[in-house]
Order: sequence, then structure tokens, then C-alpha cells
Amino acid sequence: MKAGSHLSAELLGQDPIVSGGRRVIFVSGDNAPAKRAIIDLFNGAGFYPIDLRDLVSGGRMQQLGGPLSGHNLLEGAT
Repeated sequence: MKAGSHLSAELLGQDPIVSGGRRVIFVSGDNAPAKRAIIDLFNGAGFYPIDLRDLVSGGRMQQLGGPLSGHNLLEGAT
């Protein structure tokens, strides 16, 4: 399971609601029930989780040096 590793700890500790939008969190993993629990947890905390599917390809996209690493995205911001 990999979740939220594309953001710095500083950003993860801030309010996930910014300018009316929710901070995006990427989630990837091979265990569907565990992934669902993590997605529900982040949703409940105010984030906007996006499922990147399996751990190999999705994890690679969000790790350091991956195409999603360091991007602070907002869903629905005004």
C-alpha cells in the first residue's frame, strides 16, 4: 500500500480544504479491502483520494522522481 507519499509531511499536516477544494491524495495497492479502508480514511479527513490501481505502476507514479511526486493538486478549488 502506498498513499500520500507524493506530498511533503508539511502539506499533509495542513488543512486539506483549500480555496473550496480538497487536496488530492494518491493511493495505490494490491489489497482491495485495505485500499478501500485507506481511501475512506482520507475521505473522512477531507482529502480527495485518487486510486492509482496496483502498487507496482501506481506506486511508481507517486514515488520520488515519479511523474506525480511533489504535485500539490486540488479538486474543485475556486
